[in-house]
Amino acid sequence: MHPLEEHPPEDREMELREHLAELKARTTRLLIVVLAGIAIIFQYSATLIKDFWENIFGEKLDMVVYTPTEWIMARLVFSFVLVFFIAYPYIVYELYLFARPGLYQNERDFVKTFLPFSYILFLLGTALAYFVVIPRLYSLGTVEYLGAYPFLSVKKTLYGAFKIFLAFGLAFQIPVLAVIATRIGIIDSKWLKRKRLMVYIAVFILATNVTLDITGLSQIVILALVIVMYEISIVAASLMERKRIS
Repeated sequence: MHPLEEHPPEDREMELREHLAELKARTTRLLIVVLAGIAIIFQYSATLIKDFWENIFGEKLDMVVYTPTEWIMARLVFSFVLVFFIAYPYIVYELYLFARPGLYQNERDFVKTFLPFSYILFLLGTALAYFVVIPRLYSLGTVEYLGAYPFLSVKKTLYGAFKIFLAFGLAFQIPVLAVIATRIGIIDSKWLKRKRLMVYIAVFILATNVTLDITGLSQIVILALVIVMYEISIVAASLMERKRIS
């Protein structure tokens, strides 16, 4: 390693209050962006929810609310999720800036190179959920059973869809995180292999408690996606190790 890259420029002992102050400043900036975004999108959320509703079901279905506040909460959550998707690059960038003082210059350059791929993969994951997975899973809501159509709660339907969106978007981040962590030296491919079964069990349990799908379809879909992404991560980590050795 080059002597100039031996230590980061900001590599010094920082007091706890300095870490907390920096964390507070970055968290405050994120909150301002998120709250401002929610305030703007909330004004159009009713129309956006109706369009979203028709897109995932492929037809016009009645939206049902069971409490006076359910519609307001659904609009707030919808606005927050949409802001999260839009502001995701900024959120990741703030996280990078918080971790940057502890990285060497070559590690910083490597992480910055992969940050755009993180957002691209996030969009690919959510697009897969929106255009393929959600319509298939929610198609049951358009089928008549025993001579009656089910009433679809706005809150439960949207919450379930959002959880699947986030699960797919974040699952697509696994290879990027594995490559970065391997490049920095936090983990290696052997560590990923040892934790493989533990991760799969944890994801299935988490998916079962988060999606609340009694059919088990969403849990299986999410688990299958995580398995594919995790195995890709092992391969990517192995390639990164070979590159470091060479």
